[in-house]
Amino acid sequence: MPLFNALARSLDPLHGAQAATRQAFDHWYRQAKIPQIRYVAFLTMALYLMYAAIEQNVASEQVAARFIVHGLMVPGALLAVGLLSFQPNRQRTMFAILTVAPVCTAAANLHFNFGTPLFVHYAPELYLNLMWTFAVSGLTLRQALATASASVLVILVVTLGHSLEPGMQRLHLIWILASFSFGLLSAFLLERVHKRMFLHQDSLALSASIDSLTGLWNRARTLHFLAEEAARADRYGTPFSVVLIDIDHFKSVNDTHGHAAGDSVLRQFAGLLRDGVRVVDRVGRLGGEEFLIVLPQTDAEHAEQAMQALQTRINGFSFDRVQRKSASFGIAEYRRGESIDSLMERADQAMYRAKANGRDRIEIL
Repeated sequence: MPLFNALARSLDPLHGAQAATRQAFDHWYRQAKIPQIRYVAFLTMALYLMYAAIEQNVASEQVAARFIVHGLMVPGALLAVGLLSFQPNRQRTMFAILTVAPVCTAAANLHFNFGTPLFVHYAPELYLNLMWTFAVSGLTLRQALATASASVLVILVVTLGHSLEPGMQRLHLIWILASFSFGLLSAFLLERVHKRMFLHQDSLALSASIDSLTGLWNRARTLHFLAEEAARADRYGTPFSVVLIDIDHFKSVNDTHGHAAGDSVLRQFAGLLRDGVRVVDRVGRLGGEEFLIVLPQTDAEHAEQAMQALQTRINGFSFDRVQRKSASFGIAEYRRGESIDSLMERADQAMYRAKANGRDRIEIL
């Protein structure tokens, strides 16, 4: 887990990282469920239309009302769910319908059938409703648990007194318990498997984004952060700055003390950068002894102040084998509409100006 620990230290405290991971999983899991919700909604709609047609031939009471509910309202709600699944901006409405519909369906079943001799034939819809809510509907575990619990509450309020009387009707409680518990278990195990899959993918993505030597973001990920910040600045007009940093005379470390000592200096230097910036700042290694810091909502003046503090930390640190090292800093504040290449070119020129003017300096361009 060292890579995950590096990420947590660079982005947020542990509890914040856990909350962010949970939020990311919830979003990912809901999106992964969309195809299932879509196809299940259309299939269930077709089955309810068949159910409504059969019911018209076997029901002797409230025939018109049954058709309105089972032939129009329930299929209509399922059709709406299926169609809304194609519209990302309407998915809240889709989940709302999907959460409420099973409870309403259970209530309709009880209204039409409880207290009649045919209840025993219609009761399986209640049990299937609970299993469908947990294992088939596509709702998350928390959503399904809330919906199924509401359905069970409605069912028990209506049927509990009758079911507690001596006789075969007591089996109704067993079927309710079985369908609820089996559905809950299957939903729990399914979400657990999905979470393991998500964490595995997240770990692979993190590994692909982290520089293996220093634990900082690698070049590709750092430039991705830079592009995101530029887009945000163009949209909202907020300032941000980048700082290109190069360790002074680093080649002499490898030549004099060997590459193992050079790697140790890079790791220690990376730690100084990571611990010397804000949580919102992004620190990456571009390659070799060159590093980039992205400072959101920071103009060049404040970026220089932040780098002066970081420069003091670096100059006062005792590195392994080499003791003292310094660095040259090049700062460039983003100009709205500017290309990333232009911004990086200005930061690069500022850094080389710092080297040309004697190193261990901060220059702004």
